[in-house]
Amino acid sequence: MEQIIQDIKSRLINFQEKYNERNFYNIKSYVKEFFVDEEDTSFIGAGLDSWCFGLEKITNMIKSYWEDESNYLEKIELDIDKAIVNVENSVAIIALHGKNTRNIKEKKVCEAVIKQLSKTLNNEDLSKSDLIRLSVKITETLNHIKLGEEYVFPFRITIVMVNDGLKWMIKHMNLSYCADDLNMLNNENIDDKYKTIPIDNKDIIEIREVQEVLKTLQEAYDKRDASLVDSYGEELLDNNELTSIIGTDSGEVFYGFNEAKKLLESDWKYWGDFNLNRENSFISILNNIAVVCSKSLIKFTWPEKRVCSWPKGALEYYFKENKTNTELLNLMLESINNALHTLLIENNKSTLSMRFVGVLVKRNGKWKFNHMHFSDCVDNIPARLKD
Repeated sequence: MEQIIQDIKSRLINFQEKYNERNFYNIKSYVKEFFVDEEDTSFIGAGLDSWCFGLEKITNMIKSYWEDESNYLEKIELDIDKAIVNVENSVAIIALHGKNTRNIKEKKVCEAVIKQLSKTLNNEDLSKSDLIRLSVKITETLNHIKLGEEYVFPFRITIVMVNDGLKWMIKHMNLSYCADDLNMLNNENIDDKYKTIPIDNKDIIEIREVQEVLKTLQEAYDKRDASLVDSYGEELLDNNELTSIIGTDSGEVFYGFNEAKKLLESDWKYWGDFNLNRENSFISILNNIAVVCSKSLIKFTWPEKRVCSWPKGALEYYFKENKTNTELLNLMLESINNALHTLLIENNKSTLSMRFVGVLVKRNGKWKFNHMHFSDCVDNIPARLKD
């Protein structure tokens, strides 16, 4: 097994090296070298519409990453040594971190914010919420400037690879950034672009079996009963030390059966109302492995008392982090502004577009999650690493 895992990591190293060469002339050959040439092979990028199925669309998306630095993926650094690799016969489930590093001049950063200021302040429908959001943006920008001109944008990746008898090939790949600024949706009449995926499922028994598991997962999130986490954990999660869940925040990475249950418990206690959108999920079956992809939604409710307590929690955290007085004051201004902005958001704009990717393993006739990856849709500047 160690040799198999090493072969997979070597393959990923080669994938990264050739990606970073950005050889436009050989891009089609590059994609064909590493991705399975089938119409349902997928690469899900960070944005709302970054859903690519088939090699032609995957090629076009990678080309756009190489060409446009605003995608923050023209160069990648994968932490392959620390990748979690679970091999199930001829299929490998991989969870790993990566980053994009670049130098952004202070002048360019300031000009972008000033442009945003001008656009927002000239809006005829300017609101109190807009003004507080601008205050948050200015505070964030000043804090970023103090950190210097080297920006590190961390991301997380889920990869499912298959062995074709000669080498390991990518069948499904999902990349996500943490969001720095979320675009809330109107709760009513949510457009289909936030729900549907451009590919249909096959009508086979294994897919119907997995759909029943998704039904149970949604049931668990609907009940939000932390006292049931053990029973739902046994029913839904693969009891394996290589089981992993990636949450939406940068620090939310949970490894092993018990930690995965803790993530579920935390979601049910503190998160919003998660809608998996299982009716529109795409499911791919690879022997005893199932890969689930969906455009999901989450609706938040923010009681005033809870939101007003956020800055207190932030203050306690920054005290523990031994921030300087100046750093603490700047960060607290940002935290208080964020709380005020949340309180001013209209009640009909509390839904957020997300993505869910899950990988299930079938053992003893039952499908269970070996991996989950929750992520926000990020079409703007992703969250910067601040530590």
